[in-house]
Amino acid sequence: MFQSKKRKALQPVIDTIRNDLSNNYKDNAVEGIHKLKEETEAAASAGTLKPKELQELRLLVDTFEMDVKNFKRTY
Repeated sequence: MFQSKKRKALQPVIDTIRNDLSNNYKDNAVEGIHKLKEETEAAASAGTLKPKELQELRLLVDTFEMDVKNFKRTY
């Protein structure tokens, strides 16, 4: 699948959020989700994302937000 430059630029943010969630870093994950959401909406306004990419990113943001909402400390 070919990705736009903007989508590729957001991939490190997505990877960091996934890493933060897997390591129980809730605060860092929340910050990353906020950044991803802002960047996604800015790209949507600017029209720099393909509609399918925009839909995928919005779904990913929603998924991350649910993960954080259900976050439970293991210690």
